[in-house]
Amino acid sequence: MAKLIPPNMTHVSTRVAGTIGYLAPEYAIGGQLTRKADIYSFGVLLMEIVSGRCNTNTRLPADEQYILERTWQLYERKELVALVDSSLNGDFNAEQACRFLKIGLLCTQESPKLRPSMSIVVQMLTGEKDVDENMISQPGLISDFMDLKVRNTPETKFDINRASPNYTSYGSDNLKSSTLSSVTSSQATTTFASVT
Repeated sequence: MAKLIPPNMTHVSTRVAGTIGYLAPEYAIGGQLTRKADIYSFGVLLMEIVSGRCNTNTRLPADEQYILERTWQLYERKELVALVDSSLNGDFNAEQACRFLKIGLLCTQESPKLRPSMSIVVQMLTGEKDVDENMISQPGLISDFMDLKVRNTPETKFDINRASPNYTSYGSDNLKSSTLSSVTSSQATTTFASVT
């Protein structure tokens, strides 16, 4: 999606469309599509690959339903290895798996400016560049927003005032006019309607 942004612009404002678990907060909540929105999506995808699970699973306990939130919790407790796909039966390089999860966290920083470029991500994935853990901060979590979308019925409107106060920085006015489908998905695809 970032290729659609003209070189002289930092972002475009558009109608929000896509699979919500992969959408960067500035886009999902405020309709601001930045060059770093794809980096955010890639970070979520990387976490899915390492963990062997989809980004949202409402059948899990509440504190484990969203992979990004779960990855952050385990990172804070220095237990990232617990997130690695259990179907591997311990047959994996724990250091490498945790490295990939940390890269995923770097890619999902709340501020787009803090997310690395894709060329830096590739260097970290290949081991050419170290993962700077000092740069990892709490990711852009939109789980409160996702909870509301999942729980809302078709006749219920999303109320921005019920969401976390942090979301107003992304432009709550844009959210009120945005339309998002209520989707829980295990697919790693993102679609959009138009960039105007």
